[in-house]
Amino acid sequence: MDHVIAVDLGGTQIRAALVCADGTIVAHARTPTLVDEGPQAVVSRTCTLMSRVQRALPAGARLLGVGVGAPGPLDPATGIVYSPPNLPGWDAFPLRAMLVEATGLAVALGNDANAAALAEWRFGGGQGTQHMVYVTVSTGIGGGVIEDGRLLLGRMGAAAELGFMILDPEHGTIWEDLASGTALGRAAASAMPAHPASLLHQIATPATVGAAHVAEAAARGDALAASLMEREARLLGLGFASILHIFSPEIILVGGSVALHNPDLLARARAVAYAHAKVPLYREVPIELARLGEQAGVLGAAALALGAFGAL
Repeated sequence: MDHVIAVDLGGTQIRAALVCADGTIVAHARTPTLVDEGPQAVVSRTCTLMSRVQRALPAGARLLGVGVGAPGPLDPATGIVYSPPNLPGWDAFPLRAMLVEATGLAVALGNDANAAALAEWRFGGGQGTQHMVYVTVSTGIGGGVIEDGRLLLGRMGAAAELGFMILDPEHGTIWEDLASGTALGRAAASAMPAHPASLLHQIATPATVGAAHVAEAAARGDALAASLMEREARLLGLGFASILHIFSPEIILVGGSVALHNPDLLARARAVAYAHAKVPLYREVPIELARLGEQAGVLGAAALALGAFGAL
């Protein structure tokens, strides 16, 4: 069976896997990214990880190439990464060319959120659809869009930055700055001083509070945390409503730690989205949890390679 090497390059860690054409992960390894050491050191560390998983290639199997999901902005056509916020110093860095030169393998490069969308489409909850939207809600909000059976890329591969939708017309605030996990923690920090009796003060401080603390306190019946989670559900739902109207997908799949660790949140956000749908056909679209969890990154990178090199 054909295999690919899949690389999920993040700001904190690099994950690599050897993956079969059917999505089975044969071998897996990870290592810290250590971005402060610079892009050349990260490329070297990535290649070492790739070599480690390549050793698990079964005898007689064909290695098609490498798929890499990396933080954007990046251009999948040229393989150049353009100053990702969590990869400082990567200004117009030719990542694909560097990996090809170092390994001698064919390399397909894509935005990590787009790659995760491909993974859900090929191997997860989006199988069998022609129109699918994947949204990840964690530190930020990202996503990817499948339209007419193809990944929507746009100019320089920069389409479908769903987290950048403007939801606040008065201040121009984007969805990510309102409804991401980081935004939820920031909202809690702002609210805590006016609510000294909140359980949040027992598990965090305004300087350390995060989305997980808010969810924990809400689950334990804290009124402030519950109101913050309701606000989060409303903001997510408004974004989902916009996605329904803009893309008319067959399904919206939602991943990321904020959604996956709080399934009740998605149910409430779904109700908000449907309440703001302008015609009934949009309310027929399922809004569900993504199915691949932590594996979405490497399976997305695998899908990039399998699609680029002829196995999908």
